[in-house]
Amino acid sequence: MSLSTLSYRDLSVRDRGAPKRVAIIGADFVPSSLPPALRIKFFSTHLRDFGWEPVIIATDPRYYENRVDPENAGLLPDDLRVIRTAAWPARVTRKLGLGDLGMRSLWHHWQAAKKLCREQPIDLIFIPVPPYVPMVLGRLAYQKFGIPYVVDYIDPWGTPYYWKLPRAQRPPKWALASAMARVMEPFALRHVAHVIGVSKGTTDFVVGKYPWLNMSDATEIPYGGEPRDWEYIRGHARANPIFDPSDGLLHVSYVGRGGADMIPALRAVFAAVRIGLQQSPEIFGRLRLHFVGTAYGPDGQGREQVLPVAREVGIAGVVQEHPGRVAYLDAMQVLSDSHALLVVGSEQPHYTASKIFPYILAAKPLLAVFHRASSVVSILRETGAGDPVTFSEQRGLARKIEEIATRLRQLLLLPFGFRTAIRWEAFDRYTARAMTARLAEVFDKAVTRDAAAESEGTLLAHSSDAGR
Repeated sequence: MSLSTLSYRDLSVRDRGAPKRVAIIGADFVPSSLPPALRIKFFSTHLRDFGWEPVIIATDPRYYENRVDPENAGLLPDDLRVIRTAAWPARVTRKLGLGDLGMRSLWHHWQAAKKLCREQPIDLIFIPVPPYVPMVLGRLAYQKFGIPYVVDYIDPWGTPYYWKLPRAQRPPKWALASAMARVMEPFALRHVAHVIGVSKGTTDFVVGKYPWLNMSDATEIPYGGEPRDWEYIRGHARANPIFDPSDGLLHVSYVGRGGADMIPALRAVFAAVRIGLQQSPEIFGRLRLHFVGTAYGPDGQGREQVLPVAREVGIAGVVQEHPGRVAYLDAMQVLSDSHALLVVGSEQPHYTASKIFPYILAAKPLLAVFHRASSVVSILRETGAGDPVTFSEQRGLARKIEEIATRLRQLLLLPFGFRTAIRWEAFDRYTARAMTARLAEVFDKAVTRDAAAESEGTLLAHSSDAGR
């Protein structure tokens, strides 16, 4: 066999027992605190425990529009290799209507990926999305180097849900994003080795769109919780950026995105608060509901998601909204300083709130309102973190208001500092390390399947040559 006929896989053979290497392409990474950055952080922290050495290709933080927290870098393994690239500056591209970091860094990441693949053996490409456009780099790497690739969906691309809403309630530039999805996603997924999603609903949606995919090509892997990060924040307390925990008020916090799909649950909670203000003003009068990080835009650019609903229900005086996303460690401090926590779910049955794991790790009294089909319901009950109020459809929430009011009053009567008795042995399967173990299994199968397909193709080619 001549050198010209050697495949990339032939050139990348290593000693048996050596860890396999995965290139993780993520436009946004630590010191950012956005969900995609944290997703990569969690996985890259534990992958070596399961035979995979990660190499991160990310954008230099100078090109981020969102604020970063340098302290986040201290949560990473000291020997993690991170390749930082440039990106087209947002101050230039926004004049053309382009601000997406994934698009601004696409060319730079492709150059870095090609250089990495030529310098050392890479067994797999892994691309968490959003931002979505970089998923095409997986197919490009597959075509050029024969490297299998896996795409990880934090949120689905091009979901029809928002088309059902009034235009004012849709995310910015939703029509453009939907059009891009229809063109770029099928191209990117045509040769994907596997699809990951944070929920089964997400993977079902993706697989259902493309006839060449089936359920065996997809795996649900939620975020998971990172206990070591909570150990860190408890030993390195920060100033609370949202409220003063020593002011004598009863602070109940929600940290996470807002959105039209959560309004029915929010409205039910606010109606319950209104009942509480009428029936137990001495307790509910001290209540302050904080909603943190509800907007999609960087540094809180965008409309308020929660306060309009509070005004509509008539309880705006006890609701405070901080639309901007706060740093990861700041969010943990807010949860730690709260008297109790609130988490509400989407009216979409498949919705799995990735935020539920830090809520559990906070071990605070918890009021949860979720669709009964959400995996959050079983997770909370299994771990003993809380007994959620459940609903099956929007009309069902109207019949849950009294129950929510009763549950909330019970939480407010608990002494400050009360800690929920979590069943930690049950939570082990929901840690970031456990989720990474599942990811490594997917990686192993993807590489094995690709190698088998390549071997089969080689045998067929040799058979064809022999018959000539």
